[in-house]
This record gives sequence, structure tokens and C-alpha cells, in this order.
Amino acid sequence: MVWEKYKGPVKLVVLDTAGTICDGPQDLRHIWPEDDGLGVKAPVVPFYETLKKWGVTLDWTTIRKPMGLFKKDHLRALLETPEAKRQFREKHNRDWNEDDLDEMFEHYKGILNEVIVHPELAKPIPGAVEVINKLRESGKLIGNTTGYTKEASAKLNKLLEKEYGIKFDFAAVPEIVKAGRPYPWMIMKHMEELDVYPPLAVVKVGDTKYDIEEGKNAGVWTIGLYATGNNNYEDLASANPDYLVPSISDILPIIVSDITNLTNVQELLNPLFCKAHSL
Repeated sequence: MVWEKYKGPVKLVVLDTAGTICDGPQDLRHIWPEDDGLGVKAPVVPFYETLKKWGVTLDWTTIRKPMGLFKKDHLRALLETPEAKRQFREKHNRDWNEDDLDEMFEHYKGILNEVIVHPELAKPIPGAVEVINKLRESGKLIGNTTGYTKEASAKLNKLLEKEYGIKFDFAAVPEIVKAGRPYPWMIMKHMEELDVYPPLAVVKVGDTKYDIEEGKNAGVWTIGLYATGNNNYEDLASANPDYLVPSISDILPIIVSDITNLTNVQELLNPLFCKAHSL
């Protein structure tokens, strides 16, 4: 493959949103009593509230497990858990069906559109604005993939640009491609729209294992963030990212120096090449 011999710089950095750029860890139990203190609360709150409306109560730990998927797929995964099936059956005297899923997802989207722009959740994670600005100064394009709906993502991205100056050169949601994570199509859509090639000129950064799988399936570099989002160090390490660091504030030297200075791209094919940094 031609791109195995690529020795140029990183051209495009594709960032996840919640847990990567914004919606970091904090204690918001005064707003949501069930809060677990972790990042990525914006999707959890509407899942919790929607399921509760249909007679199903799941804890936040359970709700977080499919995080990174498109939100309708995430809701389906929750409904398929044994506990959700049992509670739904007890409440409705039947099993849930696709019509229930559709109705619940419409309800979910309404709550998400409000929660996603909550000031406490939309504010950037420390270092995010500075790192994104420095990446731009070094000539990198900035992209965005997410599991959010098109409408919710647009609302959040508009706020991020207006309030914090964070603007993406392109943003992709599952609804504009064949399928969301862990499939590579959102990253490949970026490469097509921004005319970036080969895959080794692209870096995907995210806080879930599905972010890492998305990047690996696209053949791009991957950086996992284990301290600001949904998945912890062990969960992300199991997905074998190329780099594993605490937060977005740690990615700048990796992108502008480490990856760019790797002249022997064949190292990428070595299974021992996973660089797990505990900073």
C-alpha cells in the first residue's frame, strides 16, 4: 500500500466532542443527583430520564457502557440489557419493540438538545482551546466526529464557536454517512471533504474505545484520553490506541513532534508499537 511509505506531517486532527473537548469530569450532583462525577454527562442525563419515563431505571455506570455509539444504537443496547428487558416487561406486560425504540429516541433527542448546551457541560476541558489553537497555528486541519445526532451536534458546535472560538473545518455525524462508530466512514468523510490523504496523515482523538476502533478501522493514528471522559485507562488500553494520555492538553507534542518524526512507518505494523503514556 502506498501510504505505508508516507513520511510527511499530520495534516488533519479529528476530535471527539464530549469528554475530549468539553463536558469533562466535575461534580454536578446539585443539578443531577445521580451524577457520578465523570465526564460525558450530556448523553447520560437524557438516557436516564427517557428510560425512567418508560418505567426503566438504570444506573449511570450501566448507561455509560455503550458510550461512543450513535445515540439510537446506544439506546438500543441499553434496552437489550437483561435488567432493562425485565423492567420494561414488568411495566408494560410485554417486550419492547422497534416502535418503542423510535418513540423513546424522539423523546431522548428533545432532552439532549437542551442538556447538550448546558453551560456546565458545554464549557471546554482545561487546555482544549489552547491546544486546538496551537494545532491550527501549526497548519493542522481540525475535524470532529461524534455519536450525537445531527441537530444536537450542530447546536453544540455553534455554541463552541460562538463562546469559545472552537471551529471545525468539517464535522461529521452518523446520520450523514453509512454508519457511525466503530465504522470508519465519518473519518473517511473528513478525508474526502478536506482532501486529506493518506490515512497516516490523520489522527483521531477520543475518550471511548469506539473512538479508537473508529480510528483504527480507518487506518489513522489514534490517541486515547483516559482522565476526562467516559472510559478509564484500562478500557482504552484494551482498544490498543497508538498513544494513551490523560487529556487533550497532552496531545500537542505527540501530533506535532512524535508522529511527524516517525520516519520508519513500518513500525506502525509492529504489534509492540502501542505507546501507552502515563503522564
